[in-house]
Amino acid sequence: MSGNNMVAVQETQAATEILTCRVGDQWLGFQVRQVREVVAPQTCTAMPLSADAVMGLINLRGRVITQLDVRKVVGLPDRESDVYRVAIVETLSGEDFGLVMDEVGEVIDLDPELYEKTPKTLDRIWQDVSEGVLKQDERVVVLVNVERFIAMTIPQADDMDETRVLH
Repeated sequence: MSGNNMVAVQETQAATEILTCRVGDQWLGFQVRQVREVVAPQTCTAMPLSADAVMGLINLRGRVITQLDVRKVVGLPDRESDVYRVAIVETLSGEDFGLVMDEVGEVIDLDPELYEKTPKTLDRIWQDVSEGVLKQDERVVVLVNVERFIAMTIPQADDMDETRVLH
């Protein structure tokens, strides 16, 4: 197989690989190609006047990353323990964010036979961030659109500029 064909096969595989994570009782799925790594909790510096879901900033090997508490974004109660994992995801703009999850599962292949469009019966917040669901025997995995998730968590600069102009 030529080098270009090998790259195409690897990119296709990466597009269909999903990292599963749990927050509360809900399983989430993130495209592996958007997940840089999963790390243990890091020292976090609070950011005054930031959105409620922003836990603060972490320094990961010289990179400053905004850490978001997924529980707060989706309206779940605070975590009862200090045990969690942080999935470092990359947005299309190249900015990294740390998403705090209760548990990180495994990498699974996206099985088209298990995929369904986002059900209208899902809570509105899940509908807003979902690209569909995987219905497995023991669980439903909501496939998260990272861009929409971040956009609903962090006000965009353009939105803030418009707000200033209107007031």
